[in-house]
Amino acid sequence: MRMICFRLLMIAMAVPLLAGCTESNPVRDAAQGVGLAGRPSEPADFVRSSRATSPAGFIAVGVSAPPRPVARRTAEEFRAMEKALDADRARLQAQGAAAQQAGATAPAKPPVISQ
Repeated sequence: MRMICFRLLMIAMAVPLLAGCTESNPVRDAAQGVGLAGRPSEPADFVRSSRATSPAGFIAVGVSAPPRPVARRTAEEFRAMEKALDADRARLQAQGAAAQQAGATAPAKPPVISQ
């Protein structure tokens, strides 16, 4: 007898938890059925017309992305970019070495004030 009561209690506790997996809202449906909650009203025409038909910024599953407007770079353009990046790196390394050398000098001695 105790085992049957325990099982019924577990089922009674699991039903509300599993109700969250349904497509409807059982609490809202019960409140609407009793008359404690009202039915949602239809949105106004300007609201309906201002809403987007599809979420902006997302591509639906199974739909391919639109083609990119930028043309693909050639091997020559890549080589030119690589040369420019190498020149920038060399310039920045030279600036870093100069700054490191400037930081390695001893600080100036404070002036001596005679009284």
